[in-house]
Amino acid sequence: MKDVLRWLSHLFRLAVLMPMLALALAATLFVAWSPATDVLRSWESTPVEVNLTEDVSLDELAIRSYVYDSNLDAVDVFSYVENRVLVDLEDISEEVQHAVLAIEDENFYLHTGIDLSAVFRAGLENVGAGGITQGGSTITQQLIKNLVVGNKVEAERKLQEMAMAKRLEQQMGKNEILNLYLNTVYFGQGAYGVQAASEVYWGLDASELGWAQAALLAALISNPSRNDPINNPVRALRQRRIVLNRLAELGYITPEQADSHHLQPLPREVNEIELPPKSYFVEEVKQQLLDDPRYLGGSLEDRFNLVFNGGLSVYTTFDPAAQQQAEAAVAATLVEYGEGDHGGVEATMALAALEPDTGAVRAVVGGPGFAQDTEEFNLATQGTRQPGSAFKTFVMVALFEQGYQPSDRVSGRGPCQIPNPGGVPDPYVANNFASSPGQVDAITSQIRVSSNCAFLRLGRVAGIQPVIDTATKMGITTELEAVASLPLGSEEVHPIDMASAYGVVGTGGIRYEPYFIERIVDRQGNVLYRHELSGERVVSSRSACWATDVLENNMANGTGRRAQMPNQAGAGKTGTTEESADAWFVGYSPYLAAAVWLGNPNERIPMRGVTGSSYPAVAWGRFMTAYHADLEPVDFPRCPGEPRLGDLVELEDVFTVGVPCPTPIAPEDPEVVVPVIVPVDTDGDGVHDACADLLVTAGLAPCGLSEFAVEGGEPIPLYCGTPAPIEAVCPDGRFPLDSNDDGVADTCVGRSPEASGPEIPAEPGAGDGSRASP
Repeated sequence: MKDVLRWLSHLFRLAVLMPMLALALAATLFVAWSPATDVLRSWESTPVEVNLTEDVSLDELAIRSYVYDSNLDAVDVFSYVENRVLVDLEDISEEVQHAVLAIEDENFYLHTGIDLSAVFRAGLENVGAGGITQGGSTITQQLIKNLVVGNKVEAERKLQEMAMAKRLEQQMGKNEILNLYLNTVYFGQGAYGVQAASEVYWGLDASELGWAQAALLAALISNPSRNDPINNPVRALRQRRIVLNRLAELGYITPEQADSHHLQPLPREVNEIELPPKSYFVEEVKQQLLDDPRYLGGSLEDRFNLVFNGGLSVYTTFDPAAQQQAEAAVAATLVEYGEGDHGGVEATMALAALEPDTGAVRAVVGGPGFAQDTEEFNLATQGTRQPGSAFKTFVMVALFEQGYQPSDRVSGRGPCQIPNPGGVPDPYVANNFASSPGQVDAITSQIRVSSNCAFLRLGRVAGIQPVIDTATKMGITTELEAVASLPLGSEEVHPIDMASAYGVVGTGGIRYEPYFIERIVDRQGNVLYRHELSGERVVSSRSACWATDVLENNMANGTGRRAQMPNQAGAGKTGTTEESADAWFVGYSPYLAAAVWLGNPNERIPMRGVTGSSYPAVAWGRFMTAYHADLEPVDFPRCPGEPRLGDLVELEDVFTVGVPCPTPIAPEDPEVVVPVIVPVDTDGDGVHDACADLLVTAGLAPCGLSEFAVEGGEPIPLYCGTPAPIEAVCPDGRFPLDSNDDGVADTCVGRSPEASGPEIPAEPGAGDGSRASP
C-alpha cells in the first residue's frame, strides 16, 4: 500500500511539473527554430521601452529611509511598501551566496544569461525530490522579471525576458548582477533583500548568516508565503532540508553537516528593528518632509516616494539625552499633579526646547505619548493655547524698543478698566491675581508680581499693534487680534513659538528660526538639503539685555522662583490664564530656551489651585537643571546702564474701577452745602494719596486725571500739592482746639451749656482732608 501511495505521489508531482517541462521544451524548440532565433536576436539588439543600465540598478529599488539624531545614531526608519536595506555583495555571507546559487542558478558564472539545460535538469530534480530543488530561470532572468517585464505568463514576455537577460549580462558583471538580485528578491514577512530578511528573521546582519540561515533564505525565494518559517514551519523545514541536501551534493558542506544544520531551530517570530519608540519629534520631521517643498521639492507624491521608498538619510537636531530629561521632568511633575486636588481635571504637559543661538530644536514632548495619543497630535508644535502672563514679555520688549526702561514706573492698582473699542466687553475690566490692590512701581517690579493692571496700562502705552508686531518679529506665528486683553495673553500661541521668541531675548535680539532637520542625503550620498544658519536682528541688544535682566530678577525674586537652576543663571516668566485653564513657564539660559505648558489636552478646563509658578515652573526647573548638570555655568552679559532716572508712565484713559474718596451723604436740609471730596497728590508722584474737600484745594490746579473713576467710569481730576489745613467748625457750646500743634484748630472740645451728661469730645478733624461732622 505504501508503494502505491509513493507512486501516486510521484505521479502527482510529475503532473504538476509537466507544464514547466513543456514550456521549457517549447522555448528550446522555439529558440532552435531559425525564425525564432531571429526574433530573439532582434530583442537582444533592438532598444526596448526601458534602459537596462538605468532601470536595472540599485538606484531604482525602493528602500527605507533612516532618521538620525544629533549624535548620528539612527532613531527611526521610514518605510511604506518595501522594507529593504541595500548592502554590497561583500557584506553578504558566502554561505548565503552559495545557497542561493545552488538552488536558483548553479551555472550562474558559466552562462550568458540563459541556461535552457537547467530547465530540464530542474524539472527532473524537482520531480524526484518532491519539491522545488532547483530553479529553471537564471538569476539574470529573474532579475529582469522582477524589475522590468513583470510576472505575466506569455511567450512574448518570456522571450523579452531572455533577450534582456543576455543584454544585461553584456552590460553588467556577474557580481553586480548577483548583488542586485540579492538586494531585490522578496523573502517574506515584508523583507526585500538579504539584509532586511536577516534582520526580520534573526536580528542579524547579512554578513553574519551561517549555513542553516542561508539555506532557509534560499528556500524562501521560490514561494515566500508557503515556505514561511513562522506561519508554515513544517513546509519551511522540508524546503530548507532540500537546499541543505543540494549544498552537500555540490560539495559546499558534508552530508553530516547538512544533518546538523537541519536540526537548528527555525525562527519563531519576526524581529522588529530595534529603534526608540515613535516620538513626536520624529513625527514632526516626517510631516515637514512631506509638507514643505523646501526640503525635497516636487509634488506631494514625489516627496512621499522619497521619504518612504527613497533610501534617504535624514540628519536631525534631536538630542536623545535632552529628550529623556524632558520626558522624565514632565512625567515626575505630572505624577505630583495627579496627587493633588485640582477639581478632577485631567491634564498633560507639552514641552519644547531649542538652542537660542541656532534655533536647533533639541527636545519635544508633544503630549501624553504616541501610545496614548491616537491622533498623534503634537501639542508642542501644533497645539495653540493662551499664554497668559507669559505674553507680558512682549509688551515689555515693545516698550523698551520705544525708549522706556526697566525703572520706569506704572500704576498696578486694580481692578482696572481699559477702553476696548470694537471688542467685547468694552470697556475691559480686569483684576490683579488674587484681587491684589496693586501699587505704583517699576516695570521690573510689576513683572516680578505679574501685575495684570500694570501691563494692561503698559499695553495701552506701547500700543496694541506695536506689541503684536514685536511678538511676531520675535517668533509668534499664530494670528493675534488687537484687543485690549492682549497683554494678558488672551490670544493663542504654539509652545514652540514661545520658546523660540524667548530665545530671541537670550541671544541679545537675534532671531533664529526653529528647525528640526540639519541635512538630507540621498542613497548615492548627494546632499539634497542642508540647513544654513542665518540669524536676523529683530530687537535691539539693549532692549533684549534689559528684558533678560528683568526676567532673571523674576526667577530670583518673583513668580519664577520654583524654576531656578542650582548653578546656572536663568530668566523666565510664568503664565496663568483665566480660571487657571492653562499654565505656563517659559524661559531660557545662555544654552537653551524652553517652554512648558500644562492643561487639559482637549479643551480649556479650570484647574483648581494651578498657576504657572507651580507645576510648569517645577517641570521647567527639573528639565533645565538636568540639562545643565554637566555644562559650565555661564552668566548673562551685563547690560548698559539706564540713560535717565525712571519716570512715571502716565495715562489719560485708564482708570482703577471704584470711588476711593468717600462721598458724603446728602443731608435732608437742602440749604446745607455738601462737601465735594477729591483726590489729591501730595508728594508729586502722580498718584493720589489723600482726599480733600474741594473747598480747601483753592490754589491747587488739576494736574491730570485720577487713577480712580466715579461711578460710570467718567474720570475725575487729580489735584497736586498739599491742601491747606482744615479749621474745625464747632457747634454752639463747643470750642475749637489745635490737637497737633500746627497752628490750626482741628478739634472741637467742651460741651454746650444746654447739654447735660458727660463731656464727649468731637470726632477728630480730617487728617485725611475731610471736614469734621457738622
